[in-house]
Amino acid sequence: MKWHFLGGADTVTGSRHLLELDGARILFDCGLFQGRRKEANDFNRHLEFNPLAVDAMVLSHAHVDHCGNVPTLARNGYRNPIHATSATCDLLPIMLRDSAHIQEADAAYLNQKTNRRGLPPVVPLYTLADAEAALRLSRPHAYGAPLALPGGVVAVHVDAGHILGAALARLEIPRPGGGAPLRVALVFDLGRHNLPLLQNPVQIRDVDVLICESTYGDRLHDNALNAREELRLAIVRALGRGGKVLIPTFALGRAQEVVYHLAQLRERGEIPAVPVYLDSPMANAISRVFEKHPGYLDEESNDLRNRVGSVVAPPWLTFSATVDESKAITASKTPAIVLAASGMCEHGRILHHLKHGIENEKNLVLLVGYQALNTLGRRLQNGEKYVRIFGDEFAVKAEIQALRSFSAHADRKELFGYVRDAKPRKVFLVHGEQNQRESFARMLRDQLRLEVALPVNGDVVDLS
Repeated sequence: MKWHFLGGADTVTGSRHLLELDGARILFDCGLFQGRRKEANDFNRHLEFNPLAVDAMVLSHAHVDHCGNVPTLARNGYRNPIHATSATCDLLPIMLRDSAHIQEADAAYLNQKTNRRGLPPVVPLYTLADAEAALRLSRPHAYGAPLALPGGVVAVHVDAGHILGAALARLEIPRPGGGAPLRVALVFDLGRHNLPLLQNPVQIRDVDVLICESTYGDRLHDNALNAREELRLAIVRALGRGGKVLIPTFALGRAQEVVYHLAQLRERGEIPAVPVYLDSPMANAISRVFEKHPGYLDEESNDLRNRVGSVVAPPWLTFSATVDESKAITASKTPAIVLAASGMCEHGRILHHLKHGIENEKNLVLLVGYQALNTLGRRLQNGEKYVRIFGDEFAVKAEIQALRSFSAHADRKELFGYVRDAKPRKVFLVHGEQNQRESFARMLRDQLRLEVALPVNGDVVDLS
C-alpha cells in the first residue's frame, strides 16, 4: 500500500499523487507545475511513472495546478477513466483546451527564435488533440456518491468549498492482511467558510491518514466577510481620482467571485456605475458553467440571482471576446473596472492592461489571489519599483494593493480546525512552500500531538 508523492508535495503547484496496492495504480490529480520556464518544463514533461500502468484517475478540481497536465497522460497513452464531479467535468473542456492553446502558442513563439539560430524545434508539452483525447475519458459523479476504484478502493467526494465542483475525498483502502479498511482523507485544496457563491467545506471525520494542503499554513487571512467592503473602498478610491481598477484574476472562481461582489455593490448603489469589463473569453465560458449548476451554489447566491437575474453575468457587465475589444478597453481613458486573466500576471490579456496602465499613478492594480514565487504578480505584491512586461521594463507608478480576504484557500486557523476535527493518526502536509509547511507542522505537533510528515516530491511511503 504505497503512496507516491510525485508533485505538489513541497511546492504549491503541480499536484500529483499515485496510490499503488496489489498491482492496482490510482492517480490523484495531474497538475501543471508553474514557475521558472526551464524548471516547469522539465517537471511537467517527466511524469515519473508509466501512464499505461495507471488503472484510474481521480481529479479533485479544475484548477490547472491540479488538472493541467492531464493531456500529457493522454499523449503518453493513458486511456482509463478520469473521475471527477459533474461541475468539474463541465469545466475541464474550457481549462484543458485553453491550456493546450497556450502550450502550442508558446512553442510556436519560441520556434521563431530557434529557427533563426538553427536550434532543434521546441515541441509543445501537449496539443489540442491530446486535450481532446483526455476529455473523452472524464466520468462525472455527484458529491456523496461512492466511487468504486481498482484494488477495492472506495472513494467518496464531498464539497471542498474551494471553487465550483472542487472535492475533498475520503478513501477506504483494503488492508493487505484484511480487517477494517484504511481510512484516508485527501484535502488537496480546502476552501473557506463564508465564501460567496459556494457552499461551506464539508468536514471529513475519523480518518487514519490525512494528506492535507498547507498553502497558507503560516498565516491568517482577513475575514472573508470583509472582502466586499475592502473591494468597495479600493474601487471608490481609485475611481475617485479618475483612474482604472485593474484586477488580475483567475478565470475560474475568482473572476466570478469578484463579479458577485460587484453585483451586490451595484445593487446597493455603493460603487459608481462605471463600465465593468471581464476581458477573458475563458472566464465568460466558465461563468456559463456556473449558470448551469445553481445547485452547487449557496442560498445567498441564489437569492441574489433571483433579484438581479445573474450573479456572474449581470446585464451591466461587458464580456470582451475579441482582441480588438480588449485593445479598445486598454486605449480608453474612461475610469473603469477591468478584470482580466491571468491571476498571477504571467500571461493573458492582463499583461496588455498592465503594460499600458502600470505607469499611471491614478490607476490601481488590485491583487485578489495567491501570487506564486517568481511570478510578475508576486513581484508587484513585493513592491518592486520596476518590472518587465513583454521584455520591456516599466516603472511601477500605479497603486498596488493586495486584498487578503479573497483567498479561496483555508488559512492557518481554518486548516487547523479541519485537521483537528478529522482526528487523524498521521498527517502528511503537501501543497505548500517549505516555511509554510514547517510552521503548520509545528502547530499540529505542539497543540494536537499529531505525527506530522513533510514529504518532498519523489518520496514514497507505506500507508499500511
